Amino acid sequence: MNEPLTCSCQMKTDLENSADALSFLEENYSLPSIRNNLNKFSKQELRCACCLLETALMRISQKKTIWERLTVKK
Repeated sequence: MNEPLTCSCQMKTDLENSADALSFLEENYSLPSIRNNLNKFSKQELRCACCLLETALMRISQKKTIWERLTVKK
């Protein structure tokens, strides 16, 4: 269960290539729409939602913080 989801789809590819992962999710796969439709989603749709959220969180966690960018010696 701790293994990252390895599915690939156009939505995930677009998310990975976006400049801002959170803005991308808000525009294309918003949390309120997921939360409000949990009982309507199929197992595959829920898996896709988890994959996109995981991808976004991974991208965000890999970015340097503002403090890290300011303290990097050139």
